[in-house]
Amino acid sequence: MTDSLADQLAGLKSDLDGLPEAKEPPSTTLQIIRNNQQEEEWQQLLFHYLSPDEPHGLDHALLEHVLSALSDRDDMDFTFSGLDLADVQIKQEVTIPNGRRPDAVVWASEEWFICWELKINAPEDEDQTRDYADANSFQSIDLAKTDVPESGHHYVYLAPKDASPPEAEEFVHVWWRWVADQIQTFLSESHGEYPARTTAQLDQLIGTIQSEVKMTEYQENQQEKAELYFEYYDAITEAQEAYENRWDWFANNWGNQLVKSMDSVEPVEISSLRDSDIAVELSQPSIEDETWIFSQSGSDWATFFKEGWFRHKDDLSNIYVPDENRDDIWVMFCHRLEKNREKAIKDNLLQIRIINGLGNSDEFNDKFRQTFITKAENSNDEMPSSVTVPGTRSSPLTATYNIPVREYGDFFEAYVAALDDAFHDLVLENHQIITLIDEAYEESLEVFE
Repeated sequence: MTDSLADQLAGLKSDLDGLPEAKEPPSTTLQIIRNNQQEEEWQQLLFHYLSPDEPHGLDHALLEHVLSALSDRDDMDFTFSGLDLADVQIKQEVTIPNGRRPDAVVWASEEWFICWELKINAPEDEDQTRDYADANSFQSIDLAKTDVPESGHHYVYLAPKDASPPEAEEFVHVWWRWVADQIQTFLSESHGEYPARTTAQLDQLIGTIQSEVKMTEYQENQQEKAELYFEYYDAITEAQEAYENRWDWFANNWGNQLVKSMDSVEPVEISSLRDSDIAVELSQPSIEDETWIFSQSGSDWATFFKEGWFRHKDDLSNIYVPDENRDDIWVMFCHRLEKNREKAIKDNLLQIRIINGLGNSDEFNDKFRQTFITKAENSNDEMPSSVTVPGTRSSPLTATYNIPVREYGDFFEAYVAALDDAFHDLVLENHQIITLIDEAYEESLEVFE
């Protein structure tokens, strides 16, 4: 890696580390069941609990609390008295002369009114708040603005903190978070006075509002990361291309690198072997006359197998490459390069498993799997801690190894080290595993007799 590229990537990491953490919050019940009518749902919930005539058990209590809190705001010249409560009315989707509909109007006879417009994600429609402020009446509730003192005209634009301000200056931008805080304060001061179902539903509403606010912080964090991506695009692309090229090279050379790292094997020539593959003989005194083949012919299915585990179905002769008619019978150890790439890079884990080739019959596959599992379970030899039997639905054995990235200056060197650990573990140090595979393989060949 060039110094320039290294410096740029170091700058990217520093900038990413400097971003505040903002995790995506868990969904509330309302968010899980949400649909395209989110604003309408919040509107209906809020004014349901503010309306004293609804069957929630709050009477006027929450309405009084919210109106009192509005009167305490410095940006609203709103005066409220508890004596007004008996006259307060609430109506949603009120019409004005041009046919537009404010989300709600709360009013007390001819003393005052508050016109509400609620937004969550959508922007204000063209001239929306301007039309509401300029309207001379709320037709559907027979309330003419001229019947209410000018000082009693109030307008609330209920929206997230970072929303664009309302077009009409008569509207006061009130944050949803402020509403959630007022409901939370109300519940805290109620000391269990109200029905449990109602308080639970209000808690859900609070949680939903707070989550939406927090979600905005999360989205801002994602936006900043996206901007860093564009800023460092050339460096990221250069590093990504180099990584992909190195990965492709490794997919075709991992066996060669593994053989170079091991003292216990010697390369041998086999005339029918593919040029991409490599064969070795074990040079351990305790293991006699074993030849192993490392197959490097694919970008995903990287395999190694003992000579004798790959045979032609007609005469059971040893072969080393798949038969063109799939008349082959084979069992192999496999590590999936492409499928498990993220597991290797992100989690630093190498997974080895036994696979049966596509040319095998289902009868052979089933018999081999069950025979191996039975032999392993009845064996007096203990399996190494890395091994699981049975492994998965499709494999009778899986084994997992750490890729020691911190111990090596190069990821691929660490991957080879993990392969070395796996080969020693499965083949050299616990050779009883190979014996079990040999026995299960030979017994399963009986299905072709």
